[in-house]
This record gives sequence, C-alpha cells and structure tokens, in this order.
Amino acid sequence: MVGLIGIAVIVLIVIFAIFYGYGLILKQERSSNPFNLKVKCTLCGRFFDKENLVERAIGIEKLYYFCGDCIKSLYTEHLNKKQN
Repeated sequence: MVGLIGIAVIVLIVIFAIFYGYGLILKQERSSNPFNLKVKCTLCGRFFDKENLVERAIGIEKLYYFCGDCIKSLYTEHLNKKQN
C-alpha cells in the first residue's frame, strides 16, 4: 500500500515537471530567425546582429560583445595615450 502511494506521488511529480517545462517553453520569446539573434554591445548598449559583433568570454559564463564603432574608439584612445 505504501509502495503504491509512493509510485503515485512520483508519477504526479513527473507529470508536474513535464507541464512546468512545457509552460516555460511556451513563455519564451519567439523570433522569426533564431539563428539571427540581436545582442547588445557591452559598451554602447546598442543592439546588433550577433554575427556583426566581436565576442569575448571572461571566465566560464560571462560573455562580452563589442561593436565595430566601440572597438575603433577604444583603439584610437589607446593610440592617443601611447603618443602622449
């Protein structure tokens, strides 16, 4: 009798997990092209296609994205500091 109740509880937990996961999938934001993601530049905050940004990983989980304009401005600042 106790074993039957335990199995019923486990089955209910599995069913709940399935419906909860399905609900999370339905709440995800949909895009027309999932491979063409918009990502925010870490420095200026503008959104670009991910393929147009330079990606750098710091540590295990932290990713930074940089647009071409920000890279150019950092490079010119670096050159100006070296000359002074």
